[in-house]
Amino acid sequence: MALETILGIGLPILQGVLGGISGQSQADALNEQRALEYKYNLQSWKYGKQRIKADYRQDVKQWRLQQQNEETLGAWKDATNLQDWQYSLKIQNYEHAQAMRQYRKSEQLYGQQLTFNRMAMAAANEAEHRKLQDATNEMAFQNQDIVIKAVQAEGAPAVMNQQGRSAQKAEQAVLASLGRNQAILAESLISARADTEAALRKIATDKFGADLAAEANRMLRPERAPAPPQPLTTPRAEFLKPRQPRKFDFGPKPIKGAAASSMGSWLGAAGDAITGIAGAAFGSSSGKSGVGSLDLSGLGGEYGQRAFNSLSGTF
Repeated sequence: MALETILGIGLPILQGVLGGISGQSQADALNEQRALEYKYNLQSWKYGKQRIKADYRQDVKQWRLQQQNEETLGAWKDATNLQDWQYSLKIQNYEHAQAMRQYRKSEQLYGQQLTFNRMAMAAANEAEHRKLQDATNEMAFQNQDIVIKAVQAEGAPAVMNQQGRSAQKAEQAVLASLGRNQAILAESLISARADTEAALRKIATDKFGADLAAEANRMLRPERAPAPPQPLTTPRAEFLKPRQPRKFDFGPKPIKGAAASSMGSWLGAAGDAITGIAGAAFGSSSGKSGVGSLDLSGLGGEYGQRAFNSLSGTF
């Protein structure tokens, strides 16, 4: 019965000791796992922080590059628009200069045409006046011939010794013939002058018509077209500068978790062992064992004491 008592007492103690050892191993493994997790989380947090900063620097470079590209494109558009505007001004000036050349040429031709018309009118008038003068001279010669013939005819009766009424009739006949012939000449001269005046009016009308034709062909003085509007400055797009990272962008810094301590396991194991010892040593003596107190005398003396000391030392 003494051996059974020893075994009843030692087994709970042994189970508690083994449970404490197992709990310590689990706690050490948990602490090692937590240390590795903390190291990994801390390294990930540092890498994340570096990545956020690198992304911010890259975003700033991209922002500056966008601004530079926008300014380059805007400057190129401004230069192109200015070049097109200057070219348009040159084209306008060239076209206006060509129109002015044509206008000056037209004015020159118009002036020459008017001069020609005046010269043609003067020549035509001169021809008509000369024609009238020739007709007048011819009629004057004819009148002289008529007068001479009349004088000769008037002196014929005296030569022929005609007297009295015969001489008077002959003289009247000569005067009548003279007057008739002079009247014919006068009528011819009047008609010639009328023809000359009509010709002069016709010449003046023709000149007026020629002047109107020259005026119709005359160009209007060209006016300079409105200058094209000066190009406006190309608007530049605005880009939002990336926000500089703050502490909250990095997230909370990993905190190393509380390491699992073996004290709780050992205390639990010790408690279980004590409970087992108390239950075995101080339990009720009404059972079949008949053991009412912790008595090691029945364990075989020195052998039992060494067994208990061995178990106690392990604990």
